[in-house]
Amino acid sequence: MNFSCLYGYMLKRLNIFFALMLTWPICAQETALPSDFRQHNLTQNNSSLLSPFFSLDRNDPQSIAIWSRWQWQSVDPDPTTLFVNYTRKLTASSAAGIGFLQHNTGVFLQTGGVLNYAYAWDINPDFQIALGLNIVGYIQELSDSRFQPNPIIGLPFLNEENNFIAQAAPSVQFLYQGFSIGFAGENMFDYNFTTKEKASLPENKIYLGLASYQFPIYGGGILENSVLRPTVYFKTIPNLDNQYGFTTLLSAERFWLQAGYNNFYGISGGIGGKFFKNLSLGAVVEVGTSSDLNGKDPSFELATAYHFGSTDLRKKVVGFDPDEEMAMPEPEEEKIVEVAIDQEEKKEEKLTRKERKKLELAKAARTRDSLALAEKERIEGVSSKREEEIRIQNAQKAKDSLEAVKIREAEAVKKAEAAEKFEELEKPKKGERFEEAVLTEDIRPGYYLIINIFATQRYYNSFMKQLTVKGLSPKSFYRTQRKHNYVYLERYDTMQEAREARDSKFFGRYSDTIWIFRVKAE
Repeated sequence: MNFSCLYGYMLKRLNIFFALMLTWPICAQETALPSDFRQHNLTQNNSSLLSPFFSLDRNDPQSIAIWSRWQWQSVDPDPTTLFVNYTRKLTASSAAGIGFLQHNTGVFLQTGGVLNYAYAWDINPDFQIALGLNIVGYIQELSDSRFQPNPIIGLPFLNEENNFIAQAAPSVQFLYQGFSIGFAGENMFDYNFTTKEKASLPENKIYLGLASYQFPIYGGGILENSVLRPTVYFKTIPNLDNQYGFTTLLSAERFWLQAGYNNFYGISGGIGGKFFKNLSLGAVVEVGTSSDLNGKDPSFELATAYHFGSTDLRKKVVGFDPDEEMAMPEPEEEKIVEVAIDQEEKKEEKLTRKERKKLELAKAARTRDSLALAEKERIEGVSSKREEEIRIQNAQKAKDSLEAVKIREAEAVKKAEAAEKFEELEKPKKGERFEEAVLTEDIRPGYYLIINIFATQRYYNSFMKQLTVKGLSPKSFYRTQRKHNYVYLERYDTMQEAREARDSKFFGRYSDTIWIFRVKAE
C-alpha cells in the first residue's frame, strides 16, 4: 500500500471518529433507538415487513396498504417510518409485493424500495412449509443536519456522499393446523455499494423468531367469520438488549382490534374498521412503560389498506385458491334440474292426479252399487223367517262393506293429497341452485349440503383443513366418472330439512355459497 492510499484510508476513519465525537453529546441526552424497522405491531396489513412469508395470508392479496409510525411524537422531527406496499397473489401457493420504505433511525434517514416474494409447500393436509424473501435497497443519509459541525472548519466529512445499501431478509415458517412458528433475518445479507463492502458485521445482524395460533370464533353478527390470533416474538438487536413481546389480534369482517407489549417500546392498543367492503382504516397507540422512556411521548401508527375484489376467508388458507375450483363440471348422464319448470307440465301433472283420483272414486261407487243391487235382489226373493234372517245378516254385511269402502276411499284421498304435497315440497323453487343424479358409487341417497367441488387433491386438502380449523366437520364423496371430490356439510333425508340448513347458513356456522345435491336411488 503506497503512502497516498494509506493517508486516504486514515483520513476517512478519522472523519468518522470526529463525526461520532460531535454527535456523542446529543446521543447521550437521548434514549438509544434500535436500528430495526420498529414493525412489531404489524398484524393486519403490511405484515410482510415483519416477516416476508406473511404476504401469503395476512395481507389479503390483492391489496395496497400504507403504514406510518411516529416514534415518540412531539413537535420535533422525531424518528418516523413510512411503508407503502402493493401485494398480489400470483398462484394458489405464492404471493409477491413491491413497496416504498422510508425509515428514520434518529441518526440516518433511509429511503428506498422493498421487493417481496413468498411460496408455500403442502407436505400433507395438516403440515405446511412457507419460505419468504424481502430485498430492501435504500439510500442512507444523515437524518438531521442541525448538529453538523461548523462548515468553516472544513472537515471532509461534510462532503462525503450518501451510501446506497441493499439487504436481503430471508424467512421460513412451519404451519401445523392452526399453529405456526417462523424465523427471519432482517439484515442477514447486506452490502454497501458506495464503499464496496459489507454494510454490517456478523454481530450486528437482526434476527426474529415468532410463534402464533389462530383460534376461530363461532358467533353471528359482527363476530361472524372472525378469528383470534395471539403471537409471541423474540428479536435480537445489535448493541442493545434483545426485544421480546406479544400481540393479540381480533380480526372480523367489519373491524379489527389488537393489543400488545414490547419490553423496550411498552404497551400498545389499536382499532380499525372496514368500510365500503374493501377499505380498511385503523390506528395504534404505543406508550412506554420502562424507566428509560420516562418523559417520552406516545408513539402513533396509522394503517390504511384497500383490497381489490371481495374478501374471501378461504383465501387465508395458504396454498388454496377457490377461484380455480369453483367451476361446476359439465353435466352428462346426470340431470341438472333448472329453477323454472314449464307451466304446461305442471298442469298436466295436476290433471293426471285428478283423473287418477276420479277413477278411484268411480271404482268405489261401482262396487257400492253392485253390493246394493245384490242385496235388493236377495230381499225380494226371501219369504221365510230364515230367509229374513239371512237378509238381515246380508244387509249388515253390505253395510259393513260400504263402511270399509268409505274408509278405503278416505285413505286413498289422504294418500293422494300427501303424495301431491310431498312432490311439491321436493321440487326446486325458482332461483334455487339444485342438482340431482343417480350415482354409480355406493353413496347413500338423500340431500347433501354441498359447499365446494375439487378436481385437485392439494386444493381439496387445504380447504378441508380450513373448515376443520373453523370448527366444522366437513365430509365428502368422490364421483369416479367426474373425478371430483364433492365437499358437503351434512346429509338430510328430505328437501325441507336441507333447505332449512341451507337458508340458515348451516345454522350460522358457514357464510359462503351452499347448494343442494340430491343423490337418487337407482
